[in-house]
Amino acid sequence: MNPRRRRLLIPGLLVALIVVVVVTSLIDRADAATDEPVAVLADARITESSGLAVSSAHEGLAYTVNDSGNAPEVFAVDLSSGDVVGVTTLRADFRDVEALALRDGTLWIGDVGDNRAERDDLALYAIDEPGRASATVAAKRYPVALAGGPADVEALLAPPDSDRLHVVTKALGDATVMTLDTGDLDPRSTTEFEATASGLPALVTDGAFSPDGSRVALVSYGSLWTIDPADWSILGRAPLPPLEQAETVAFVDDDAVLVGTEGADSPLYRLDLPVGSASAGGPATVATSVPDPSVSPASAEVAAASSTGVAVDTRTVALGGLGVAALAVLLVVVALRRGSSGGARRAIR
Repeated sequence: MNPRRRRLLIPGLLVALIVVVVVTSLIDRADAATDEPVAVLADARITESSGLAVSSAHEGLAYTVNDSGNAPEVFAVDLSSGDVVGVTTLRADFRDVEALALRDGTLWIGDVGDNRAERDDLALYAIDEPGRASATVAAKRYPVALAGGPADVEALLAPPDSDRLHVVTKALGDATVMTLDTGDLDPRSTTEFEATASGLPALVTDGAFSPDGSRVALVSYGSLWTIDPADWSILGRAPLPPLEQAETVAFVDDDAVLVGTEGADSPLYRLDLPVGSASAGGPATVATSVPDPSVSPASAEVAAASSTGVAVDTRTVALGGLGVAALAVLLVVVALRRGSSGGARRAIR
């Protein structure tokens, strides 16, 4: 091989090697920062956990519910073991339950999922907090609608010391907070959520108020967000642990939350609420409200964060870096082979 070509290619190989080492270190550091889950929902009946509420009346107890296509059941879960310790069956026909909210002894169940933005039968169900008991109950059903027409919703929030309920739309851009007063709910007529704020993070899959009402936690597919409910501005953001499909969040105290996922044997992680992170510069939004079917939810959120300068998950950056490094190594190897074959051809001549 030409010595001059070798001198040029050796630095390229060194750079590629350095990139691989650094990126691998980033991945290891991100993984090392991830705590073990506090519990795993291993009950075979819980396969699509899409709502989570932690009880303040029963220590170490939480509630979860499966989403569309499952029985109308609420599972009481012991957080120390992950075991189901009670099942409440509702006399109701759920279509796509996506959220739970618990306040003052009432468990609100949000049958508000609408992936195609076409439903005209959204509803909130209300039952007394069941505790560790198992029973079949009649739920109060309240028809609801969204101002501006159908939209997908997966987050239902109940601020403490209030009669209000909030939902957050799940959108690729300019997610909206909508609000109603529970005093306006009527089982015989539809009550409309009114838009009260916009510009929230993209692809919100759940949300909750802190017990003192001072902060809101929102979860998307790759991030945990801290929101100021006074003006719905972003206070902080942090990447999530490795989760199959993050779908649930609930406060365990004013500064920490549990975050969970869909799927069998789904873990629950306890995370400190992020405040003052580098992401607090603005919401992650995408400059379109029309979902692109070729874009996965996770990659859509990465694009959303990148479009506003918001830091993306370290693992995402690391994996991308590994891809770049691998490509660099491949190009260098190809160049070396070409150089060697060229020299051989010249020698034959």
